[in-house]
Amino acid sequence: MLQTRTDVKSGPCYRCRIIRSFVLFTVMLVILALVAGKRFEVIHFLTPTWFAVAIIIIGVSGFMVKIISWKIFKKII
Repeated sequence: MLQTRTDVKSGPCYRCRIIRSFVLFTVMLVILALVAGKRFEVIHFLTPTWFAVAIIIIGVSGFMVKIISWKIFKKII
């Protein structure tokens, strides 16, 4: 059965905006790296491993905060 949406908006959806922002940021970062050259070596410590560790640490700490707050508020209610 063919279904159509009646609430179609003129602008792009939220996911499309996020994807477009990411692609634009990546392109701008590549252009900056090409233009900056040697001056861009100041942040050489920002490797993919560093970002992966940062994401894991932020995720685990956020999970712990949510678990602890869930346990505390569960006892109150």
